[in-house]
Amino acid sequence: MSDWLSDFEDFCLRCGLSPSSVRAYLGVVKRFVAWWEGTSGEAFDPRAVTPLDVADYRRYLQGRGFKPATVNFNLEAIKSFFRWLKEERALPDNPAEGVKKVPEARLSPRWLTRREVGLLARAVQRYGTAKDKALFALLLHAGLRVSEAVSLRLEDVVIRERSGFVRVRYGKGGKYREVPLNSTVRRILKEYLAELPPRGGEWLFPGKRGPMTPRAVQKRLKLFGRIAGVEV
Repeated sequence: MSDWLSDFEDFCLRCGLSPSSVRAYLGVVKRFVAWWEGTSGEAFDPRAVTPLDVADYRRYLQGRGFKPATVNFNLEAIKSFFRWLKEERALPDNPAEGVKKVPEARLSPRWLTRREVGLLARAVQRYGTAKDKALFALLLHAGLRVSEAVSLRLEDVVIRERSGFVRVRYGKGGKYREVPLNSTVRRILKEYLAELPPRGGEWLFPGKRGPMTPRAVQKRLKLFGRIAGVEV
């Protein structure tokens, strides 16, 4: 198992993941392995893992009270691990590929009145950082889920002179959908991107360890909600 983890770590680094993201992925895989061994009573063998095992682990995490975004991050790391094993021809199939993510609440303007959206947007524009402005522009004006926004990588942002979009990735084989960006969101994103340091990592919204967490986003949202007098 240690050899697999070491090789998987090298693979993640070659794919351009930051060291902190790689550590997070490895931690997820190690915890899954420990859970599988404790449940099965056998030494871990990736060839013995079934889709039902992965679905059971998802339910196990939910039962421990983890938020949907945390559960989904675990699933994504586990899927990446088994996807790599399949590409290395160590497995015929990826047992995690068909396991669905946990639904997450959408933060979208339709949950707020137009007046509330305006108040919240003005609070962010007046008191927020460039990162806040870019993040909430995607949430409030592009309708992205919190988990979708924090999962964006720099390469997922495409801004042209008269158009632009972000790639929201999902499902099998690197599938994604393109969410168009209006001129206001493009301008805010361009200003934010100009402030990012070169070689600052792969994530559009980096946190302390890997991408910014949904919980951190909710805290910022509640802060600006209090400033604007809007309950969110």
